[in-house]
Amino acid sequence: MFCQELPGIEWFTNDNPYTESYDLLHYIILPDVKEELLVVKFWIGEFCYEKSLDIISEERSFPLTKSGRSDMIEYIRQTEFQYNNK
Repeated sequence: MFCQELPGIEWFTNDNPYTESYDLLHYIILPDVKEELLVVKFWIGEFCYEKSLDIISEERSFPLTKSGRSDMIEYIRQTEFQYNNK
C-alpha cells in the first residue's frame, strides 16, 4: 500500500520530493514551496520520473499543509486502488 512510509509535512516544506512505485505504477510528490503546493504526478511505465515526463497520466495539486497532506494521501491511495482493480 502506498504512503506507508510517507515523510511528514516538514520534509516537503524543505523542498524535498518523494517518489514511490508498485509494479508499473509510479508517483512523485513535488513540493512547490513558493506556491505552497504539493504536486502529485502519476505514470505507468518502467522508468523513473525524469525518463517518463511524456507519459504522466495524472497530476493534481494540494495545499502544502497538514490537511493538504492528508487529502493527498487519500487521493494517492484511491489512485492505487483503481490501478489494482482494473
